[in-house]
Amino acid sequence: MESYSLLVYALAYMGLFLLSFLLVSFFQTRKIKIIEEKSDKTVTILIPAYNEERDIARTLKSVLNIDYPKDKLEIIVIDDGSKDKTYEIARKFASDRVKVFTKKNGGKAAALNFALKKAKGEIIVSMDADTIIEKHALKRLITRFYDDNVMAVTSAMGIYKPKTIWQRIQHIEYYLSVFMRKTFAGINAIYITSGAFSAYRKKFFDRHGGYDEHNITEDLEIALRIQSHDYVIENASTASFYTVGPATFSQLMFQRRRWYTGLVKNLWNYRRKLFGFKKGALGTIILPSVIIGVVFSVALFVYSSFRILNQITLELDALNAVNFQFIGFRELNSYIFTQFLYAFFSHPAYLFLVFFIFVTGFYLAFSRREMQFRESLKVNFIIFILLYSFLFTFWWLVSFAYIVLNRGVSWGKKDGK
Repeated sequence: MESYSLLVYALAYMGLFLLSFLLVSFFQTRKIKIIEEKSDKTVTILIPAYNEERDIARTLKSVLNIDYPKDKLEIIVIDDGSKDKTYEIARKFASDRVKVFTKKNGGKAAALNFALKKAKGEIIVSMDADTIIEKHALKRLITRFYDDNVMAVTSAMGIYKPKTIWQRIQHIEYYLSVFMRKTFAGINAIYITSGAFSAYRKKFFDRHGGYDEHNITEDLEIALRIQSHDYVIENASTASFYTVGPATFSQLMFQRRRWYTGLVKNLWNYRRKLFGFKKGALGTIILPSVIIGVVFSVALFVYSSFRILNQITLELDALNAVNFQFIGFRELNSYIFTQFLYAFFSHPAYLFLVFFIFVTGFYLAFSRREMQFRESLKVNFIIFILLYSFLFTFWWLVSFAYIVLNRGVSWGKKDGK
């Protein structure tokens, strides 16, 4: 069997195993008892902002509208040296509950650490300056701190009013992540706590230090650090919020380049602490699958693209040899079908693609129910299926290039998250 077929089959079998594992884990997590919503803890919400004059007011309005006891809620806004009117707009919301500070630009992690020193709540909630949270989201988030060993809780994210094709793709991607986080929580395998809206026990920062100010994905690093200390990261899949996703290809490219570069560097830094049987499903299945899946997927996509282009060239040469002469239109259609479509769908590995689309639809249905989202997602889903594999490969190839060339990536540019 040629190397290409081996690669295809290996990826297909690995994908089937992982999808089956996630489905089994998901149905097991559904048996977990639902916990009554509580608001018994003091909370400090940290909102770092850099050049967010368009969104900061809307974000603060959504925070002030949440269903949580006012005497137990503290809000700290940190303007990280913005060059626009972010600080002036935020100052209009200043009150006994809302504290607004400005500092020299030092990056998101530095802004969060600045606020941590002033925070009084026993629970710290990190929010982005373009996040819009649902009214009951905070209470549902806090409820998941049912055990002292739970050090962080993630939520359910969607895109706020997606308009461009890039935002529509993110819309589906984020909805699928709702299912993934719910499933990972059941096996304590969550390895990222979104900086857009996640909660942490303040005592973790007191014991193990604040955010890593030299890290370009501080939310990923803090989650890996929590896991490395054998704590639990929970998920509140009904705690919904929305974020303004990158609207253009260049903004989205900048975001993913930062994410993927940060993922590689952080996994390398924590390789000895998080990989292996001692870390259960996280160290033996989830994190290894992330690495192997990325490498195999990118390699397969690139190699397949070259094979397809080569096949097209050969077919065009064959057609050119007969001067593109066909008996009729029906014969032309038959030729295209037999040479391309049949060859594509007859390969057993591509049955995995059909299964993947089916399972993705199931994931999406669950996420819509959890977030109580009623708008049709059919168009967005079709766009996602058609384009995501191309984008995913391109993002990773660019990120690999940045890693190899040791190019820097930093916070401070509007990139969505």
